[in-house]
Amino acid sequence: MQADTFAYARVVVRVRPFTDEEAKVCPEDSPVPREIVVWDGNRTLTVLDATNEFLPRKNGKFEVQKVMWSFVDDYQPSAVVHKQKDVYDAIMKPAIGRILDGQNTAFCVMGGAGSGRVYSLYGNSVDGLEGGILPRFTDEILAAFKREKREDSTVKCQVEAIDVSNETYVDLLSPKRKPGANAQQEYKLVLDPVEGTKLQGVTRVDVQKPADMLNIVRQLSQVVPKRNSCHTVTLRIVESFQFTDPEQGQAVTMSRRVNVLFALLRNMPLGFQRCVDIAVERDSGENPLGKVPTRDTAFTKLFPDLLQHGYHLNFLCCVSPFYEHVRETMQTLTVATKLSKLKCSPKRSQDEALVQLRTLAAEVKNLKSEMVKQSESTKIVQNELNARELALMKQEAAHHECRNKLLASSERLSIARTAFKLNVIRTTVHRKKFQDSVSKLRRALADVEVEKDKADANMVAASRETGEIEKRILHTNRQIKTQEEVNAVCEEKVQKRVDGETKLKKILAFLNASPEERLRLIEMDVEAKEQGRAEEEQLEKEMAKITKELEEMEARCRAIEKEFESVHQKEGVTREKVDLKARLSSMEKDIAGKEEENRQLRIQAETKSSGCQCVTM
Repeated sequence: MQADTFAYARVVVRVRPFTDEEAKVCPEDSPVPREIVVWDGNRTLTVLDATNEFLPRKNGKFEVQKVMWSFVDDYQPSAVVHKQKDVYDAIMKPAIGRILDGQNTAFCVMGGAGSGRVYSLYGNSVDGLEGGILPRFTDEILAAFKREKREDSTVKCQVEAIDVSNETYVDLLSPKRKPGANAQQEYKLVLDPVEGTKLQGVTRVDVQKPADMLNIVRQLSQVVPKRNSCHTVTLRIVESFQFTDPEQGQAVTMSRRVNVLFALLRNMPLGFQRCVDIAVERDSGENPLGKVPTRDTAFTKLFPDLLQHGYHLNFLCCVSPFYEHVRETMQTLTVATKLSKLKCSPKRSQDEALVQLRTLAAEVKNLKSEMVKQSESTKIVQNELNARELALMKQEAAHHECRNKLLASSERLSIARTAFKLNVIRTTVHRKKFQDSVSKLRRALADVEVEKDKADANMVAASRETGEIEKRILHTNRQIKTQEEVNAVCEEKVQKRVDGETKLKKILAFLNASPEERLRLIEMDVEAKEQGRAEEEQLEKEMAKITKELEEMEARCRAIEKEFESVHQKEGVTREKVDLKARLSSMEKDIAGKEEENRQLRIQAETKSSGCQCVTM
């Protein structure tokens, strides 16, 4: 904000959105609901004529200081919509500093019926995001005074709420007043030399913390919407300072006062409009000598300094975009352009010499701070000196320690030199012994290599002999297999011949025998045939047993070969050769035994009769 803006009243125009009922009503010749106020996005508001195809009205363009656009347009979703916090930041934030500086400040909310005045002042709820400018301000101003509180100072805040109806005043905080009562008490206006004009006997409630103020605001927010009169809430803040008189040594208390006025301007009489017009003419230079007739209305009687440069003025002008409220909207915007011309130059309400004493108190506080800083500096210097002295002592101790270490190192060095000489002598002796032992080891290694060569040669010879033995074993196995095949052929021929002779004898005997003998021969033949079958089964079992023993023998041979290889690697060629020959002779004996058993079995098979093969004639 520019510096010269502080000399003029601050005027903010807020355009509310449609209500649910208004959003369903369409103006004449319009298929959809339309607003009658258009914002250019800067400082210009234009009022449209709903009866003339929504063209701009004559004298319907207004330049205002700031616009808070709260209208929600479904056809422009990207348009800026200002919330309650945005309105508070625009109109209340700039005034906090002036209030802390002790300047009286007024916040006036005005507009037509249904323009959102009560919502802007109180909100739907004093807590949360929907809170108006008054509950938000009460929470921040007390915290600001506490934050700016000086030494030996106290802050006291009192609240009074008065409704102005025609020429009467209603105390909304009176404990005797019942909710909804219409009885009115007569209050008398008096001129206090310290506080100025005030109502005698009106209720003032002390506020110690923001929670107390919020309780009062919550109570008022439930009463104000039900009334239709001008509503005011005044915060009277007194900051007291206590000093000590240097001459008499007595405590002196001085104070400064600041009044913060919140006014909801409703049903204002024509006299108030006349007061505003005269104040505008005076401040704009049209009538510099004009005197505001504050005695014309009860509101200006109660606050005579409001339009006579006694307050910093802040106006929140609420307008409705609904086409039926066009007259109230035009009036509100017209008044808003006038109010921006009002000048504000309030004087601080404080005791004489208070500023000087506060300055002296600040200087004393600064001197105390300087003393503390100097004391801290002295302490820092002393600590630095102590640290340096301690560092010197540590350096001296380190020097002494280094000297002792140097002497000890010299002694150790002389001892090390003597030990080095002894080590040289000892090393020479050990080197000679080591060279002798190395020579012996080399000779022994040469002998071992010669023996190794001999052993390798013997191993090669043994390997050759082993190969020859294996070849002999393979040759023997082949001979055995060949002999078995020859024996099988011979046995088959012998068996066929024996069978033929036996068959021939049986046929001749059968032919020469009598019938009884033939019958007996047939019976004997059947018995012999059954006996032969039993013997054949017994022979097959014995052959299977022999075959199994041969397989076990072959497995033993393979195991013996593996043992032979392992023994050959571990115990040497000579012993392996002897064992191999012994095992080979044992195997040859076993093979000869098995061949003998086979031969006996063949003889037995040849001698056995295979049964009668004749055919009974």
